[in-house]
Amino acid sequence: MSIITSKHPLLNDKHDAALTSAHHEPELNTSAIEFLSSLQAEKYVDLIRQTPIDNIQTDYKLVTIGNTLLPMSINDTEYENSYVCSPYTAYISYAKDELGLLNNPLLQGLIGTGMSVAGSFLKLAKLNRTLSLNNWLVSTNLLPKLNPYELNKTTQRLIKDFPTHSLSIRSLNATHNPVLMQTLSDQGWLLIPARQVYLFEPHQTWWKRNHTKKDQSLLRKVEAGKTSLTWLKPESLKPHHFAEIAQCFHKLFIEKHSRYNPQFDTDFLKAMHDNEMVEFHSFTDETGRIIASIGLFTQQNIITTPIVGYDTDLPQELGLYRLLMAVLLRLTHERKQPMNLSSGAGGFKRARGGEPTLEYTAFYCRHLPWHRRVIHSGFSGLVNRYAPQMFEQHQI
Repeated sequence: MSIITSKHPLLNDKHDAALTSAHHEPELNTSAIEFLSSLQAEKYVDLIRQTPIDNIQTDYKLVTIGNTLLPMSINDTEYENSYVCSPYTAYISYAKDELGLLNNPLLQGLIGTGMSVAGSFLKLAKLNRTLSLNNWLVSTNLLPKLNPYELNKTTQRLIKDFPTHSLSIRSLNATHNPVLMQTLSDQGWLLIPARQVYLFEPHQTWWKRNHTKKDQSLLRKVEAGKTSLTWLKPESLKPHHFAEIAQCFHKLFIEKHSRYNPQFDTDFLKAMHDNEMVEFHSFTDETGRIIASIGLFTQQNIITTPIVGYDTDLPQELGLYRLLMAVLLRLTHERKQPMNLSSGAGGFKRARGGEPTLEYTAFYCRHLPWHRRVIHSGFSGLVNRYAPQMFEQHQI
């Protein structure tokens, strides 16, 4: 069977400690990365079942592609879901929340109207009725290398088991997934632009950027005790700190950006730390309260940052976001690993050497009724034609 809920036969408890090595070993071979990915997936699905995320409704399972275990979300409608398991929310509801970034009322109105019309058609196409493969329920979900034959074999098995669902894969980009994207296209998947993300590759030229150097200077001041802040590293975290980290995340990603971001709570964040899946680096004020935090989640030996937050009520002069990015870039530089810094804050990330690249979501819908296929295909053509230029022009 493609969908399983029991323990993978290759996995057992003695390998649990192997998870953390992915944070520090840039030369892992492919089989080791695949093994760690399967181990991580099994632990993560169990974690989600024990500590569900507030605004995510989904049937969450494991799926096998060849010898690799991946998490998979199964959805139907759930149009108020977080964007991480609702394509409708990602392309329509969340996108509407972000229209203000265009700083152009006329353009915002035109695009908003177009989105409302598109949304009606996407509901008719049952866009949310999808199996999302390799869905970690976070902003960036990086895939292991997949054998084309095994991928197609799994695709055919899944559409037989779920004949009314599309299949989808998020977080694909031409820098990290060129072969996979070509394979998906050859096998009949649609590739639809989702957002623009910023990559920091191991060539390290970004480390010499002036903005990067200034941020490192600010971080060194904190380390030298020349500010009121203290850098709190993962090993120093106490149970009470996770409520403060959750509050920082909520202030930035939920209150400032969108309620459609996954609403991670205290228990979830603590579980991610306890299971050594996310590495939290934080800053405390003079009272010891965490006022900024970033969580590093390493997938396929690439650093990602699904959890970033700070107290947005505090003065910007403190440079809390700059400090979080300074920590992230220093660790990326020291470990000589690639890093995917997700989307948003385009000007800030470009100034520090982030390389913009389009991220795609792939959809397989060849088996669906003709009207659903036509709408999926038409939407793909529309987004491919207009979204890349808009992302680049407005750095979003």
